[in-house]
Amino acid sequence: MSNKKTAPPATKGKLKFIFGALIGAFLFLAPIPTEDAFNIPLGLGIDWLNGLLNFGDAETADVRVWLAYAFIIISFCLTVLTCMVKPKFIMENEKLKEIFLTSPLYFITRVVAFVIMTMVIFDIGPEWLIGWDGGALMVFYLITGLTTIFLLLSFAIPILTDFGLMEFIGVLIKKFVNTLFRLPGRAAVDLAASWFGSSAVAVIITRTQHERGFYTGREAATICANFAFVSLPFSLVIATTIGVESHFALWYLIVCLTCILLGMIMSRIWPLKNLPDTYPEGVTKQLDEEVEEGSSRFEKAVALASARAEKATINDILAGGLNGWLTAFMDLFPVIVAWGTVAIVINATTPIFDIISWPMGVVLNLLNVPGGAEYATITIVGFIDMFLPAVMLGSETYFETRFILGALSIVQVIYMAETGVLILKSKMPVGFGKLIIIFLLRTLIGLPIIVALTNLLL
Repeated sequence: MSNKKTAPPATKGKLKFIFGALIGAFLFLAPIPTEDAFNIPLGLGIDWLNGLLNFGDAETADVRVWLAYAFIIISFCLTVLTCMVKPKFIMENEKLKEIFLTSPLYFITRVVAFVIMTMVIFDIGPEWLIGWDGGALMVFYLITGLTTIFLLLSFAIPILTDFGLMEFIGVLIKKFVNTLFRLPGRAAVDLAASWFGSSAVAVIITRTQHERGFYTGREAATICANFAFVSLPFSLVIATTIGVESHFALWYLIVCLTCILLGMIMSRIWPLKNLPDTYPEGVTKQLDEEVEEGSSRFEKAVALASARAEKATINDILAGGLNGWLTAFMDLFPVIVAWGTVAIVINATTPIFDIISWPMGVVLNLLNVPGGAEYATITIVGFIDMFLPAVMLGSETYFETRFILGALSIVQVIYMAETGVLILKSKMPVGFGKLIIIFLLRTLIGLPIIVALTNLLL
């Protein structure tokens, strides 16, 4: 605690903070009751846009498919153009150069994504590649959903992050969050954004804050590995898919309790504990949640939030939104389509996942989960995509097994087709190998917690 008292905020900054924070909090955090559960206004906007763009029964009548295809084509063409011709308009723009002047791996990725999406949309090629056990699941389900999310999300995130709301909340609850999870208080906003919004939202917010100097590499990775879990509305979709919706309140309580315990444990063990507590190269620390002597925590929160809001402009929001669009549609979509499809095909056509999940069958038997080893693969396939375990479980297996493994699929957090790709494409000090380890640790630690809570409460 320093001796310098916090200076009172300027009126302009305070007003911008109040109005900006109210709008940001409303868009991302306000739980709006719906027919089935709750959703946030941004989620309702995404649902409305989904309905607007999807007006046909056939997948190819979905405008989102053609939007995503257009993004893949543009990314493919501009990458080829940049690597072969190096046009001036791209080479002199740092952001465009960063996206389109790629490594050989990402060049191949964009070629593969273009080929796969073309084959799937025009129904060309073998069923094992373009069917619902392959590319169709990725193109007509995951990518179409992400398209509408990013169309609205890219311009909404700066409203949440640039007008002081995260500074305000961060100072107020710093001690609580730091004690439980070894994180700054502002991390609570990432958690809430995931809880009511989506796991992708939480990762994108965290990645942006890390690159601006508000989180160290360890802090950002810890947030993404523990807080970026599936939203409450989508959790209800999972519960309905596996047939446990009649016990949803209890099921989701177990999910939340498990996530809190996992967050406390994972933040204190390798590999997250040992990640560098440093900021990205060329970035200095921006976070200040300490309270000066003679100031209250509330005064500090308002002062920091107002100072942050005073710097925010409409141009910043537009620039941040355009930057989000470029990153998502030109950079992330090809990775998701290409390698997500490859992973799904491998799972559907080879016994690889059966082999590597054998130890989990032993664990399931030791925990007396009904069916035991028969469902071992389901504990692993969530690494590819969050929805695969629910699809494989269905609603025909043992109720207790569906209850337990459905909850496990939510708390595993690391889904390569969504959060995993976002983390790998960030500046966080977490590579593919560490993501595998984090996923396995969350699975091995989380499963007995879920089983114990289920046996106690169900």
